[in-house]
Amino acid sequence: MSENPEPFMRANFFPGLQAGPAYWNSIGDYHFAKEKLYNRLFHGFGVISGYLDSLHVQAEKTKGGLLTLLVSRGAAIDGEGRPLFLYEPQALVLDPKKFRLPATVYVLMRYDERFEEFSRSAENADLEGYRKRLETAKLDIAGEIREPELEIELARVALAEEEGGAIGEIRNNDDFCDPGTNTLDYRFVPWASRVKKGVSAYLEKFIIDVLDYTRGVGASGCEALPLACLRSLQTTALSAKMITLACGVFFDDVIHLLQPFFDLDHQILFEIAEYEREHEEAGRLWTTKNSYEAARAAMYEFGDRLKTYAGSYEELGRILKAHEAVMKGLRQTLVTKEISGQDIAYLSYAMPHILLFGEERYTLVDSVNLASQESLDAHEVGLTGDHPSTSNEAFFYPDGTLVHDTVKRWIGGAMRLRLRNIIRGRRLLLIRRTDIHQGNYAVKVTLDDTVFRVLNVEGTDTRHRWRNLFVAFGEGEITGSSPVVSFSIGEKGRDNSGTIWAYQVL
Repeated sequence: MSENPEPFMRANFFPGLQAGPAYWNSIGDYHFAKEKLYNRLFHGFGVISGYLDSLHVQAEKTKGGLLTLLVSRGAAIDGEGRPLFLYEPQALVLDPKKFRLPATVYVLMRYDERFEEFSRSAENADLEGYRKRLETAKLDIAGEIREPELEIELARVALAEEEGGAIGEIRNNDDFCDPGTNTLDYRFVPWASRVKKGVSAYLEKFIIDVLDYTRGVGASGCEALPLACLRSLQTTALSAKMITLACGVFFDDVIHLLQPFFDLDHQILFEIAEYEREHEEAGRLWTTKNSYEAARAAMYEFGDRLKTYAGSYEELGRILKAHEAVMKGLRQTLVTKEISGQDIAYLSYAMPHILLFGEERYTLVDSVNLASQESLDAHEVGLTGDHPSTSNEAFFYPDGTLVHDTVKRWIGGAMRLRLRNIIRGRRLLLIRRTDIHQGNYAVKVTLDDTVFRVLNVEGTDTRHRWRNLFVAFGEGEITGSSPVVSFSIGEKGRDNSGTIWAYQVL
């Protein structure tokens, strides 16, 4: 490829122009030069995949014991951007006697053109000539590639004498990575890119949105339920998104990006059910939720649509929607829906691993179980004040759910504890289960004796006594990995605490 190409000058006709053969030929040369430039810039060097028979080389058995290679039809582009066409299959005879064995020989193709359609003139020989130039190619079997920019390798063979001192046959390739001697080897064939149907910007954006949503479901789901397939879902979605953004995809390739997700969707739904059966004591009945059933129905629809896919935009849209429905069902099954502060107060079931609060996703990083001596010791739980006590209680939440918990009670003073597994510089949400039988008071919640929040125990309820009360600390206030938290009621007043949960934005 020339580093200083000649300027492109297009023909311009005007009255009085004397256009002879040289002028008309320059017009053809102009278009051919443009074609060569286009090929170099957009297609590259090598065999064009999928055109006719892609110049595939096969060994053929012929009469007389000749070693014959048959090159099928196809096209290629050389280093100058010229198109090389082979319109009909062509047979080449490989004569091992021409080479000093052992040797590697190459089936090569290079550009060629020849004049066609000769026009004769009985009156004036100066007016005779060829009307056309046929663009074609020459094939050869050589012991080396002499001009790498102009010669395109279609196959090679490592020739070696066999028993008896001769080569009985050239074998077709059964092992691409390790063809062996006297066997056609396609490993070094260069391939030019072939333009396919593109993807609209609208479809590409939708694909990226679905993949990003899928990645988020995989990440959140894995935090809620430790299944390796959920992490695989996250990784696969991230890889597909990177390919789409960095390399782009042709329309025909989109379906290949989506097919692995059906296997993952099926595996995830199956393993959720298996995990639930193996961990019955956890009491997490994912498979009984409507969202799980909706995800499973969407998964089967996803698979059915993949099987019948015929390459239309409408079908592709339905396939994407079916996978998106699976993801939405999984998210609703495994990850708690977005909740408000009031919602937190009334959560009667086991606190989820992931809490979507406001516009942030909080992950459970620590919890203090007041019924466990191991947990009490690990968190250095201590009480100051009068008449501290511990009792096992069973109270109702406002939704009528009866929940058992161990409660620490005290009059005046404070309860202090040390949180664990805290990540510095990340927002912290501290939730405490509280008995509001005697409510309408405020608790000062202090973090590392430096910053504090007020936890308001509002109202009283003698029938539905459980509430989950919370305070939040900003990312700049979290300066250590094991901060000390104090729940202080002052010199007078009564306070109590059940289980405590610590969530952070990760």
